[in-house]
Amino acid sequence: MKPELSVQLYSVREDAANDYEAMIRKIAAMGFMSVEPAGFPGSTVEKAAALFKELGLSAPSQHGQLPLGDAQQQIIEEAQMLGIKYIYTGCPPDYPVSFQSTDAIKAVAEQFCEAADYAAQFGIQVGIHNHTFEMLEVEGRPAYEYFLEATPETVLWEADIYWVVAGGRIPAEFIKRLGNRATCLHFKDGTFDANDAVLELKESANGMVAKERKFLPAGAGDVDLLAAFKAVSPVTEYIVVELDSYDGNMMEAVQESYTYLTQSGIATGRV
Repeated sequence: MKPELSVQLYSVREDAANDYEAMIRKIAAMGFMSVEPAGFPGSTVEKAAALFKELGLSAPSQHGQLPLGDAQQQIIEEAQMLGIKYIYTGCPPDYPVSFQSTDAIKAVAEQFCEAADYAAQFGIQVGIHNHTFEMLEVEGRPAYEYFLEATPETVLWEADIYWVVAGGRIPAEFIKRLGNRATCLHFKDGTFDANDAVLELKESANGMVAKERKFLPAGAGDVDLLAAFKAVSPVTEYIVVELDSYDGNMMEAVQESYTYLTQSGIATGRV
């Protein structure tokens, strides 16, 4: 059975801030059956949950904070309100420094294990969403290897294959390495150039949104999405559309991504 197509709502954050309900209705009209929230600009979790239910949308995954500390119960309660099964974070504590030494990686892995143990009581799993830092070498090995070795398979990994390529790795190989952790995958597309190392330094200081990078609708860039898909196993339930930024109309880019990913047989939608 092919994965279901979802969309990371961070992509359409500007449309959401202008009119969250109108944005969600457009997403549903495109054919998406699932969405991946990342906050609720211009709305609330309660209003979003009611709107998703009205439109027949599920929200199996979300981006947010790990359920740790004083807010852990609130994080779980909001996830339950939405029907979330998987909570991913793309910026764990002290990121990206937390992926630049073996000791730091092991320390952040312990936090993921703690969060995973707590969330499991409620039938929820936690995981990480990568950028390039996890792909880079630390003491002669890819940083992600230390994290995988320090966490059980129940700590998931939402591979963002654009950033996998930007970090010098091959998406198909990385997806296979993740094994049972690869429940959700971001099939992001865009272009690359010789300035990637310089851009990475800028991203480190600017919250991971690199306007210098050129993100494109799925199928329009340099990432071999079809080759990556060949490595996807039955454990992958959702393929997720995401663009960090886009020079044109973002809603049109999301629609183009939906069309490419469904028509190429990578994922399924409503239509």
